[in-house]
Amino acid sequence: MQKTDVLITVIDMARAGLGFTPSDAMAQIAELIAEEDVENPLYDSRVERLLRLGACIWSLRRDTLEGRAPSASMPTVASARAFEDLNPAS
Repeated sequence: MQKTDVLITVIDMARAGLGFTPSDAMAQIAELIAEEDVENPLYDSRVERLLRLGACIWSLRRDTLEGRAPSASMPTVASARAFEDLNPAS
């Protein structure tokens, strides 16, 4: 799945109410990390990416609870398509 397709699918799922709650998303990330094989040479980089994803969710959740706007604007389907136009190889 290309990046643009992922973004469009994520947006569509969110609009349909199919996303996890932040707590459930963090639990899913913890499960994915637990499933990683420590012996895999890519373990550190894969776990780091998952932890960064968790940090993003945490920051967005914190900003929402504190009534602050997220630090970056949320993407739209139009912005995903514009991204695809600018980066056709993605």
